[in-house]
Amino acid sequence: MSAVRTIHCRTVAEGRFRLTSHIRELGAIVLDEAGGLPGPDATPQPLDMLLAALGSCLAGSIRAQAASRGIVLSALSLDVEADLAAAPAEAAHPPSLGFDEVRVAVHIAADAPWEALSALVARATLRSQVASTLHDGTQISVALSAPGES
Repeated sequence: MSAVRTIHCRTVAEGRFRLTSHIRELGAIVLDEAGGLPGPDATPQPLDMLLAALGSCLAGSIRAQAASRGIVLSALSLDVEADLAAAPAEAAHPPSLGFDEVRVAVHIAADAPWEALSALVARATLRSQVASTLHDGTQISVALSAPGES
């Protein structure tokens, strides 16, 4: 069994629905949770970033799998999409929020048979940390911190 490595992100609410997330020593990522509400929507929403994280992780995994198999990719792009149903905020028992399904279309240009590329994509999906997190039912624990804890 491999050692566990803890990664951390701190998200700070800065205004109405604007959020800033700080990851390691990288630049801040600005998000806006106001999707669907009147007003400017100039920054990504958290679910946009989830789709971007999945696409980025899958693309990296596909490139790594291709390199390990000696397949040279001349082009790689992924279209990641999901449908999000609007849930009324006042519902006594709101339906499940979030995505029911995420769809990824992988576009590869390479001098390799389709079957080899299909196997590569399947293996890369299994090796993607973000894909595994999404499809393996990761437990999420959310708790209020005690006063004075930062």
